[in-house]
Amino acid sequence: MQQTTEQYLEYLLSVRSLSPRTVSSYREDLSMYEDFLGVTPMAEASPAQARAFVAHLVRAGYASSSVNRALSALKGLYRWMLRYGKSESNPARDVESLGSGRSLPGFLFADEMAQFLDGIADDGFAGARDSALFEALYSTGCRVSEIAGLRMDSIELSERRARVQGKGSKERVVFFGSEAVDAINAWLPFRTARLTDTGSECAYLFINARGGRLSERGVQYLLDKRAALAGMEHRPSPHVFRHSFATHALEGGADIRSVQAMLGHASISTTQVYTHVDLARLRDVYKKAHPHASATGGGKR
Repeated sequence: MQQTTEQYLEYLLSVRSLSPRTVSSYREDLSMYEDFLGVTPMAEASPAQARAFVAHLVRAGYASSSVNRALSALKGLYRWMLRYGKSESNPARDVESLGSGRSLPGFLFADEMAQFLDGIADDGFAGARDSALFEALYSTGCRVSEIAGLRMDSIELSERRARVQGKGSKERVVFFGSEAVDAINAWLPFRTARLTDTGSECAYLFINARGGRLSERGVQYLLDKRAALAGMEHRPSPHVFRHSFATHALEGGADIRSVQAMLGHASISTTQVYTHVDLARLRDVYKKAHPHASATGGGKR
């Protein structure tokens, strides 16, 4: 990979504080771009070559979201190069993103969520932890990385809130409902006992059986296990809890700006997808309830 690209990626990590996962994705995208250009230096690439690269990704079968991410990486690279005098133009500036065709996020209805949470067996350490974990995940709308990274010193249970580190190392406050507070309080004695038994000094709220931090992969494993025990046909991802949080908050009357702040979205457009979820549900209710909603329902007046 060219030195200029490596310097840009280091800039994203150290200055822009993007997550290592995002930077890794950009590295792959920019590596493909370098390969596509061949012997042409990036600073000398033309707008036609930038457009051809995007067309190449489309023909190769990449999803719109992947193509748009690569284009975003490209535009960001050239903006950085212009700023630091490494290029005289941005050949990707006028290349338009593809239509997102964003699908509606999966979520659980309120009664489905309640059934799942209420069904977690009270079986000591594991039951107390899993109940607290999934109550907190649903109550706060946190990403799985944020809930796994929740530290004891960031939690104020008396105030029903906690500070979490979101994308780009941005900190925000999230809130616990009464069920989550009760579940966490029930979990804490088990956590203390396990840390004492293992001699661990783990600073995180959720720990594994060995007294170490519960990983993101561990959260998914526990969710798969609990979903199977609950007899759920489809295995939800931890992100389904975040989607459910947002959907239920909007259904309950929360305004979209408040939900945006609670989710930690940088752009309101990211949050607006949840309004479509609500509309989709209303459409289903309408089709089932209104006599003229379906082709077979009702008749001529």
